[in-house]
Amino acid sequence: MGKSKTRWPTEREIRLRFILFAVIDVASVQGVCAELLLPAHKLLRDSPTEVQLCETLAEILATEEMVGFRFTQGSEADELMQTLNFQRG
Repeated sequence: MGKSKTRWPTEREIRLRFILFAVIDVASVQGVCAELLLPAHKLLRDSPTEVQLCETLAEILATEEMVGFRFTQGSEADELMQTLNFQRG
């Protein structure tokens, strides 16, 4: 039997996972609907790709409750979010 090659997450994917976890936490406090947050939380338990993480972040950040959300200015998370063009209002 052949062994399947393990795919390790990239550094960027690891950072995006932590960012998504923080965004889910804030979104739950802000009242974002569970129908959006539960699949996002489940995604964290799987092995998501960078594209999946970005799409999920975009969905959550597009909600009315998250308008104006921003990580601390100048933080590593804020810089990555700006690089990915996620900042709003």
